[in-house]
Amino acid sequence: MVFFAGLLLTGFGSAYYHLEPNNQRLVWDRLPLAGALMGLFAAVIAERIGVRAGMALLAPLIVAGLGSVLWWHGGEVRGHGDLRPYALVQFYPLVAVPLMLYLFGPRYTLGGAVLATIAVYGLAKVFEVLDGPIFAMGSVVSGHTLKHLAVGAASYVIVWMLTTRRPGHRFARGVR
Repeated sequence: MVFFAGLLLTGFGSAYYHLEPNNQRLVWDRLPLAGALMGLFAAVIAERIGVRAGMALLAPLIVAGLGSVLWWHGGEVRGHGDLRPYALVQFYPLVAVPLMLYLFGPRYTLGGAVLATIAVYGLAKVFEVLDGPIFAMGSVVSGHTLKHLAVGAASYVIVWMLTTRRPGHRFARGVR
């Protein structure tokens, strides 16, 4: 629920930012995205390691995600924003989730869809970094636009996975 609520709020925050792009508005794009990412991270922890662990870490992860954005924003207000905590919030799960998928057995089928989501999200970050060069290739579409489309596709993969997966072997044996 936190993941999907964060995605919904990111849509509003992103629209608000794009109406008049500046750092004062960017905070409203980044806050819900950080919450969404931490919600997804906690959900993977709950599914792969244990529901208690995921639930126990949900609030601290959300606080860390939101705090990373507020840390950056507070620094920006003082003229020296620091994106390192926000980068950690975005990229640590990209390493930790595949490790969890490898180390802990699935409770449901289609666990690989989470890896596909991570790959597409990683591609979105590449589009973001290459915004200008992508636009310069034909002045048709920017990397920023492709980033938004890729994040939408990554989110859809999660929806698809949740609506089509079935209990896996570990879950069927009653292992929790």
